[in-house]
Order: sequence, then structure tokens, then C-alpha cells
Amino acid sequence: MEDVDDDIVEKFENFCTLSGSTDKTHMNPKANGKLVKDCFESHYKKYDVKAICDASVFPALKEKGKPHMTVNKVTVNSYLNKTAHEIAKKKTKNPKIAEKDDEVKIIKADLCKWMKAETPHIKQIKQSATGNVQGLTDTTKYTGSHKLRLDEAGKGRGKVGRSDEGKKSGYVASYKGKEHSKKGRTKIEHV
Repeated sequence: MEDVDDDIVEKFENFCTLSGSTDKTHMNPKANGKLVKDCFESHYKKYDVKAICDASVFPALKEKGKPHMTVNKVTVNSYLNKTAHEIAKKKTKNPKIAEKDDEVKIIKADLCKWMKAETPHIKQIKQSATGNVQGLTDTTKYTGSHKLRLDEAGKGRGKVGRSDEGKKSGYVASYKGKEHSKKGRTKIEHV
């Protein structure tokens, strides 16, 4: 079968980096799922291409003892060949179809075409339609301890902004005040 070109290998690498992998040459199962969903699933949903790639293709090509597949020209070509062969088995309802059959070649050509045409679908976070986001992060509108939860830029302060640390002194562990003695009587002073 025909080898894949560098553009398709680069697309595989793009999917690797989107899935949180530190190395663009390591495709993990998450990247594999995103690649199948974004590029192949809409065209071959009828044949459950996601299950084919998750159960048959990716496990066969990943490195032994490691959770990833190394992305290079050889493995990408094998990936597309195996995927096309598995889809052809379901499409023709012939589990013994040859790997070099014309139907497999046609499906592989389609997969390559869609890989070149599709880009990773990235969810974009849009500005709120109501415009209330600015109001939620405006520290001048908060009072009391709530205004301490955000810094001047409107970013959260984490635990510092959530916790109310007292002096933790007193005669009972959960009591936060101090006690003072004056002329034999005990006066409790609240902090």
C-alpha cells in the first residue's frame, strides 16, 4: 500500500500535543480517541470506527509495556492500514478480506483525505452573552470577608481567600477568644 506523507504524520503529532502528552511523538489513548472522533467518526460511524481503533488498532501498535504509540511515518502508515482493513471487514461483511484488497485501499485513501482536511476540534471558551463575568470578578462590589477571596486583578486567591484563621488560643480548643483575669473574675475578650 501507498505510504503516508509528512502532513498526515504532523496531524497525528498535533493530536498528541492536544491530549496533554509532553512529547509530540507519543500518542496516548486519549489522543487516539480524539483523533478518531474528530477525523473518522462522522464518516464511518456506521461501522463503529472508535471501537475498532480503541480495541484493535491502537493496542496492536502501542509499545510493549508502555501506554503510548510512537508517532512516526511507519506507525502512522500501519495505523491507517489496520484501521482501513478493519473497516473493510465490517463494510464488506467478509472477515477474511485481504489487506491488499481494493476496498481497503479505497478506505485508506479516504482516511488520508479526511486526516488532511480535518483539524483538531478545540473547544473555545466564549465571553458571556450577559456580560456578568466582569461583575463577578469586580472586588469593589463585594463586602466583608468575600472581598478577600479575589485579588486586585479579579483572580481567585485560593485557600488564603477562603480560610478565616483565628488566633486559636483559649481554654477550649474550639474557642478562639482570649481570657483575662481581673480582680478574681474572668473576663472573656473576643477578638
